[in-house]
Amino acid sequence: MLTNGWFFEDDMPFAVAIKIKDSLYSGKSKYQKIEILDSVTMGKVMLLDDKVMISERDEFYYHESIVHPALSIHPNPEKIMIIGGGDGGTVREVLKYKTVEEIELVEIDEEVINVSKKYFPETASELNNPKLKIKLNDAIQYIKNAKESSYDVILCDSTDPEGFAAGLISKEFYKNVSKALKENGIYICQSGSLLIQEKEFKTSLENIRTAFKYVDGLVSIVPMYPGCVWSFLIASNKLLDKKIKHMPNGKTKYWNEEIHEKLFAKPQWLKEKYFALRKV
Repeated sequence: MLTNGWFFEDDMPFAVAIKIKDSLYSGKSKYQKIEILDSVTMGKVMLLDDKVMISERDEFYYHESIVHPALSIHPNPEKIMIIGGGDGGTVREVLKYKTVEEIELVEIDEEVINVSKKYFPETASELNNPKLKIKLNDAIQYIKNAKESSYDVILCDSTDPEGFAAGLISKEFYKNVSKALKENGIYICQSGSLLIQEKEFKTSLENIRTAFKYVDGLVSIVPMYPGCVWSFLIASNKLLDKKIKHMPNGKTKYWNEEIHEKLFAKPQWLKEKYFALRKV
């Protein structure tokens, strides 16, 4: 909602407010409303259905947090699937690993890709990379039909689990992801704000535990998201060895070896409530 030069993401009882200079684009795809705003301090900002997805200034916090904790600890990440992620930031970070041979980007909305290329060229810089295969599909159906034991890492860079994305935290979806991964494969997904989306986090955690033997949580920051503190779930059917095995070939702005270790640390309440005595 734009009011007196400010955008407010106020659909939850905790608002994000951004001072806006101009509206650069507004359109509606088959799936959602897409807007690009030019803000005073955060550069260009993408909204999907009036929710902040990325800003030029802070997108790296999110993209580095979802990619490097998984890719750096996998022994040999070669074949990767990215669910969602049409802005290209996750693709960019994944391609910093020399071992990666092929990425499938499963994005339901082609218009997100097109708008990102135009307005966020740095974020979308690798969307034309020859290692990337873009699949314009519903990820829920795509993963159901995926060949078993064929991916090293699957990353779910999705919007909030509602509307057409609601099935991305279902037991069936997680089981299909588990089948699609190789024996030592790793799955990682964003799991929302621990402050105001604990119900969704709890559902995701309970459902993912029905499909994977080992599940852990990460806590990071994304300044533009409601509450700033953001969670991720990481899962595997092999014991998660969190030691770094590969460093990205290219600069990072947030993630490093020290941050990597800290991302797996948890506030005491979260540890006691959801991760006490759990295999991770």
